Amino acid sequence: MLRNRLIALGAFILSLVAISLVGGPATYGFFFFVLIVPSVSLIYSIIVFIRFKVYQRLDVSSPVAGTPATYYFVLRNEDKFAHSSVKVGFYTDFSDISGIEPDTEYELLPDTGINRETLLICRYRGDYEVGIRTVTITDYLRLFSIRFRNREKLRVTVLPRLEILEQMSGLDEVLLAARDAQAEKNEPDVLLRDYLPGDDIRRINWKAMARTGKPMIRKYIGENTSDISIIMDPHRYSNEPAVYLPIENKMIEALLAISYYSLSKGITAGVYTYDSRLKVYALSSTDSFEDFYAGISAYHFVENTQGEMYARILGEQTGVTSAAYVFILHEWSDEARAYAGQLAGYRIPVMVYLISDSDVMPDTSELKSVRFVHIGCEDRLNEVLI
Repeated sequence: MLRNRLIALGAFILSLVAISLVGGPATYGFFFFVLIVPSVSLIYSIIVFIRFKVYQRLDVSSPVAGTPATYYFVLRNEDKFAHSSVKVGFYTDFSDISGIEPDTEYELLPDTGINRETLLICRYRGDYEVGIRTVTITDYLRLFSIRFRNREKLRVTVLPRLEILEQMSGLDEVLLAARDAQAEKNEPDVLLRDYLPGDDIRRINWKAMARTGKPMIRKYIGENTSDISIIMDPHRYSNEPAVYLPIENKMIEALLAISYYSLSKGITAGVYTYDSRLKVYALSSTDSFEDFYAGISAYHFVENTQGEMYARILGEQTGVTSAAYVFILHEWSDEARAYAGQLAGYRIPVMVYLISDSDVMPDTSELKSVRFVHIGCEDRLNEVLI
């Protein structure tokens, strides 16, 4: 294109020199020719830009992350003149399209079009645009090129992938502890919580009250609504989709895999997270998992860099009678450390799944009962958790 522009510019300069030195009809004719032709070419490009049509769709309304979906797009010329060169660019940050070269140029004859069918894979759970991102139109003489964002946008809501695992290293020990606790339901336990109005005063632990200076109530294993509690960090750590989408996708994916695995082993689970308020999901069997999947698929992480909401989750006393705890985190914060320390004091096993691309693991030498598993944002769960 640069070469053609230099030729056109050289011809224009030559015509000016010819008019100045020679004159006559031939030189003026040549001058108007080199002036009009590029102008016509520019007008042609503008008309194509205004009239050009793009149609695209997926064969599913809500694709699943990592699962191929059939993708169709049509480039259409509805004019009576040809569109000499049309090139499309695709969204590639969060999705992949197979079988199409990115630099392919199409020539569309009058009243014709290009129909393509291929596969599109959305890499992350979330809401974002896929398919054709830009259209580039070039004129016949390749003097002008107009690049513009596709007006026919394709925005999709991508559902999280559910990894059904046959075994999960580390978690099996936690579930075993929860299963052992099932056999001791309705037996007094040494776990304590703050006294609340309406509690039976006969359950006050007077020794603990003398030690702490405030009324403490004995907990009963039979009070718990779930065998394990799963706490998921609710924070959105960035405003950039390229940063938060991979993190949130893997956290949701891990949450679903761990929850389903627990239920498949006969262990009930209580899932705790936060949006504008505390959200609690009580899972009793795999029969209830479909509703949970729908709810967590639509979950929105919270933009809060101060950690206030996260502290409120970890500060909640609801469900602290569970026999084991699972944390799904992106950062090992002070609040998480304090809460895990409290559980460790009760000798409750804690499993922490840290979703991060950093290989630096936190120092938890003081928390002997806390076990960490690192999961990279692009890792497959069936490869790192087996």
